[in-house]
Amino acid sequence: DKMMIGDEVQKDLWDIIKTHSYVSRERQALPETHKDGIRAIKAGDIMTVEVENSIRSLEYLEEHGKCVDNIVPQQSTIPHAGRGAFATRVIPKGGLVAPAPLVHIADKSKTKMYAETKGPTGNIIRDEEKVVHKQIILNYCFGHPNSTLLLFPYSSNVVYINHHSTEYNAKLRWTNDFDFYHHKDWLEKSVDFLEDQWTAGLMLEYVATRDIQPGEEVFIDYGEEWQKAWDEHVKKWEPTSKESDYNNLTWWTEKRETGNGDPITAYELNNDQDIPIRTWAEQQTNPYPHSLRMRCYANTNHDAAYLFTPKTTPVYRRPFDEDVDMAMDGEEYHMADCQVRERYERGEDDSSDDSSDDNEYQITHKYLYVVEIDVERTVDDVTSFHEHYIMTDVPWSAIKFMEKPYTSDIFLKNAFRHEMKLPDEIFPKSWMNFSEEQKQKAKWYELW
Repeated sequence: DKMMIGDEVQKDLWDIIKTHSYVSRERQALPETHKDGIRAIKAGDIMTVEVENSIRSLEYLEEHGKCVDNIVPQQSTIPHAGRGAFATRVIPKGGLVAPAPLVHIADKSKTKMYAETKGPTGNIIRDEEKVVHKQIILNYCFGHPNSTLLLFPYSSNVVYINHHSTEYNAKLRWTNDFDFYHHKDWLEKSVDFLEDQWTAGLMLEYVATRDIQPGEEVFIDYGEEWQKAWDEHVKKWEPTSKESDYNNLTWWTEKRETGNGDPITAYELNNDQDIPIRTWAEQQTNPYPHSLRMRCYANTNHDAAYLFTPKTTPVYRRPFDEDVDMAMDGEEYHMADCQVRERYERGEDDSSDDSSDDNEYQITHKYLYVVEIDVERTVDDVTSFHEHYIMTDVPWSAIKFMEKPYTSDIFLKNAFRHEMKLPDEIFPKSWMNFSEEQKQKAKWYELW
């Protein structure tokens, strides 16, 4: 008790810790005030306090909040553009389309991706001389040709707002009524200052340049530099070979267009009831694209307890049970990588029918499947082994195709990468830390 210090001294120490100039992730994670620190200790975690502090009354939100559901993602009206952002209600001219709090990245060269090489001790390190690509986050950032700074907007659905150089109906501006978050003084600071700030503290707003109707797609102008870069990319574009980008869909698309009409995307395969799912044997001569993997609804939990590692692989064989295998596991379904071994037609009185009244969609797929699943188990949280499952009478609706990570066409080795331009009229001069002379010396347009 003699070593205890009083509340006032604790508060002073807390203020010193929070305002110390030394950069520390741990310090940044601490609650803002000494009072909240004590609450976090009593609650057992910081998250509880942060959640409580984030709750606001309806009256407060009406006065200080910004609407984030004015736009939703849907298929874009621009061919091959993927998804776009569409208005959910009338947005009047000058009205808020969406707020966009920003994460600032002081040095855009951090988005470069390098080839690998061996280091002095044989370890794998990056080869600073060989830039092979840039990270995809660059496509979603705002920047400026005369600055190393990037700004990444992380508000709901704003990443779906596409480019149109002539028919845009929205523009960007700095927020002017969010002082508790947006630090206006940062617009006059240097990029070096921003690099030392470990929290987000800037916010843009998308605002309508004319009345936008419900269901209308929202566009902004990404800037002349972006348009030139895109036009040049399209002009020089050549599909990559299967050997250089084995997982991507380019080669498989060409294969389909030259005679093989099978679906090639997970979306197509998951929505075409008429085509039977290929067995493992059939895939040896007619494989699915390597960008896809097959997943099955399957509950592989059981009551068996292993006291030691089995000498052989345990095999479990049972029929598919919709009530068990398609039941929720907390907030997720039981799913596992699987492979189809057999396919057979349903019987007339087969009870495992996809078109049961309980299903949201009436499915008429005429086959059932035998699938195999391998599951990794552990005995003592260290030693692992595999179980093998054979499930019969599996319906089409319980087998799903999914894209493997990093295999869609946006990850092609020659895919387009370029930041959007923040307009000159709102880009602070204090952030323009890259002169024209430096730009030319660094061969800016070749690197970026």
